Amino acid sequence: MKCYLDDMDPRKTIIEDNVVISYGCFFAIHGRAQVHTNIRIKEGAYLGMRANVISGKSGVSIGRHSIIGAAALVTHSIPDDCTAFGVPARVVKRNNIEGEGDTFPDT
Repeated sequence: MKCYLDDMDPRKTIIEDNVVISYGCFFAIHGRAQVHTNIRIKEGAYLGMRANVISGKSGVSIGRHSIIGAAALVTHSIPDDCTAFGVPARVVKRNNIEGEGDTFPDT
């Protein structure tokens, strides 16, 4: 699927069960003058095509059943049951069981 998982410390990238990672996603756990930090993708999350996840100085997690839009740049943690997209990614909707969700206004 032409994805890249940072090979500097593979144990720092944790992908739980039933996660969908689309074509061309990148995961980086380190940067210039930065220690290796964790990326955790929780159960049932979905990452759209060419999403990028950068752990930064404190690590990031993508919440259970959250949706990350195509080409998003995730630089901070996304809560459970949310939809996020953009550069940088921001939460735009909180998903609920019925498939409807609360939409967040532009800020």
